[in-house]
Parts: sequence; C-alpha cells; structure tokens
Amino acid sequence: MNYEIIYCTHNLEDPKFEQKIINNINDVKGDIPVISVSQSPLNFGKNICVGDVGISYLNMFRQILIGAEESNADFLWMCESDMLYPKDGYFNFEPTDLNSIYSYNNNWIMWKKEGVNVFKRKYQVHGSIIYGREWLVKFLHKCLKGLPEWSRDKKQGIPFYDKNQEFVFFGKDPIINIISGANGRKSTSLMNVPSQKVISYWGDCKELKNKLFNIWE
Repeated sequence: MNYEIIYCTHNLEDPKFEQKIINNINDVKGDIPVISVSQSPLNFGKNICVGDVGISYLNMFRQILIGAEESNADFLWMCESDMLYPKDGYFNFEPTDLNSIYSYNNNWIMWKKEGVNVFKRKYQVHGSIIYGREWLVKFLHKCLKGLPEWSRDKKQGIPFYDKNQEFVFFGKDPIINIISGANGRKSTSLMNVPSQKVISYWGDCKELKNKLFNIWE
C-alpha cells in the first residue's frame, strides 16, 4: 500500500499561522508525500492552485477531489490549514480496507479568541479522516454531480462520508482543530465532555495559542 496527504486550504488564515501548521505537518508526517490544493500558490508538496474560488463546503470537497484525482496512492490522509497533528496516532496508522473510512477519534477544538483558554472535545473533524483514494473519487463525483463547479454559498452542504463504512480508530494524543475566525466560523458541534486547560502532547492551551498567534507578545 502507498499513502499520500491531501492538504486543502482557502488561504485566508494569517500566513505566519498557516506556515506553522505546515511546519507541524512536515515535522510529524514521516515520509508520506503531500499534494496541496490551494486558492493561492503554496510551497507545500506538489501544489495545485485553483484560484480565488471562495469559501464553501462545496469548494473544499471540489479541492479534495482535484487532489485525489492527481494522486496515485491507495490511501489518502486529509489535512487542513487550521489543524495541529501529533507525532503518533494519525500518520502512522496503517489502514487496510480500501472501502472503509478511517476516522480519528481524539479530536479537540481550540479557539484563537483571547480569554477562551480551554480545549473542548469534538467527535469528528474532516481533517482527521483517511480514505481509500478510489472510493473517495467515486464518492465525491456522486456527491458533486449536478452541482456548480465552484460556489461561495456556505450553506451548500456535502456529505463527506458514509457512516455505514466508517471505522473509528483512537490515538492517545489529540488532533487539535483551531477556530481562528478566518473562514467566518465561530462555533462548532461539541461532545458533552468536560473542557480541559491542559491536554496531553500539546500542554497548556494559553501557551499553545501564544506559540501559534503571538497573542500576548
């Protein structure tokens, strides 16, 4: 089996912050190659720039499809421009079923907003899913059939997996999804789990935010 990472970005995050996300992925991904699909040119792996098509779920999955069709890998790891990945658990997982959707089940949310210095648990984040490439290409073609090539309509939803084919796997160290507000998102659905100020691998929330955003410097 061979693997590849599909990294999608709308390029609206602060460039210094997004570079820290890219640096994190480079530090922990091992030798898995990257296809980045961006809306501005990006120096990360093999880059495909689609231009300023805007933010929407449809556009994100169109970008993913473009990356998946460019790849020749058996399995694709999803990565996004507002997520931090640990060294162990995600990139060193070994999928075996090309028709299963592998969903990492240790995801936490962190807000850039000053004063909200806690991590909150979230069940699933699209940037922590592994797909069989051929299955994903067929699935996205089906989901996107009849829809515009690009759209700025943020209400246009796209089902990104079939729950009947989902395989949940757990890593001891969390993946962190950061809500910076750059894409207009301020909230998300959360699990009914107590929030944490300190989390394994990443440490203290306020200190991590300061490393990423230099909020208090």
